[in-house]
Amino acid sequence: MIEKILPAIITIIGNFIFYLLIKGRIEKSLEKNKIAYSGIFKEKVNIYRELLEKTYGIKKELNRFQYVGNKEEGIELMQKINDYIQFYTINQPFLSDEMLSDLNKIRGEFQDVFEKFYKHISNNKSDNLNEFFEAGNKLKTDNPFKKIEEKIISEMRNDLKISEFDK
Repeated sequence: MIEKILPAIITIIGNFIFYLLIKGRIEKSLEKNKIAYSGIFKEKVNIYRELLEKTYGIKKELNRFQYVGNKEEGIELMQKINDYIQFYTINQPFLSDEMLSDLNKIRGEFQDVFEKFYKHISNNKSDNLNEFFEAGNKLKTDNPFKKIEEKIISEMRNDLKISEFDK
C-alpha cells in the first residue's frame, strides 16, 4: 500500500513546490510590471496636463498679443511656442503618432497666427491688415484650434483609459 501511496505523495509534494516557485516568479513579475506601469502612467498624466496647460496658455497669450502686443512681447511669445515644440518633441516616446501629428497641426496654427500678428505689430503699417484680422478671426471662432484640441483630449482619454472609470 505504501508503494502505491508514496509516488502519489511525492508527486503531490513536487507539484506543490513547483506551484510555489512558479507563483513566486509570476507575482514578482506582476509587481515589477505594476510599478513600471504606474510610473509610466503618472508620467503620461503629467505630460498631458502640461501639454494642455501650454496649449491653452499660448492661445490666451495670442489673444492678448493681438490687442496689446509689442515687439518684446512677441519675442517672448515666440519663445513660448518654441518651448511648446521642444516639450512635445522631447516627450515623443509617451505620445502616439496621431497625437504628435495633431500637436504639429496646432503648433502650425499657432505660428501662423503669431506671424500675422507680429508682422502687423512690427511693421506698424496697414499693409497686412487683412491677414491680421484673418488671424484674429481664427482665434475668435476657435477654428481649427477647438477641433484639434478635442482630438488631443480624446486621444489622452483613450490612452489613460478614462472612459473605463466613467462606467
